[in-house]
Amino acid sequence: MADLATKAGGKALVFVRQLSKEADMVGTKVAYQTTYSYKLSRDSKSEDTKNGKVQKGGALDGTISLEMLSSNQDVLNDIEGAVIDNKKVEFWIVYTDTPGSKSGTYEARYMIAGITSHEETGDSDNSVSVKIEASIDDGYARKGEVTLSIDDNDDTSYGFKDLGKVTNSEQSSSASAPTK
Repeated sequence: MADLATKAGGKALVFVRQLSKEADMVGTKVAYQTTYSYKLSRDSKSEDTKNGKVQKGGALDGTISLEMLSSNQDVLNDIEGAVIDNKKVEFWIVYTDTPGSKSGTYEARYMIAGITSHEETGDSDNSVSVKIEASIDDGYARKGEVTLSIDDNDDTSYGFKDLGKVTNSEQSSSASAPTK
């Protein structure tokens, strides 16, 4: 029997890029993302016949939605610009807890989509949040593997520093996780 493992929601990260910028920039992890949703649906219609019901399937429809805290990250401006200018956006959902077949790769889904909704919300006692929804071209995401470096995965964190006064020459990147 296969060794089954669940995928952790906190380890699934969404990266984006305007399709028109693919020659100039890499896919960027959206900072402060809180949740995403990848949904596939197909309209189904049944027709009564003298021999019983006959099911007729419609076209496949895929959507992706993403919620995040607002920030000054350039990619958020790109996403909003894509809505205004009706430009396509690339999305990757990267499962960082599921290694790929080669070192440094991870299982992922890739899709090209048109943004159908961009909503920014802020109340007095919470951070400003942004929610986007997009309709996936050809109805579904393609599965594959992406190469992901530590820098791509950790763009909002910081390096390790010692307790005392630290000069630039003494900074270390040899941080380790706490032991139990």
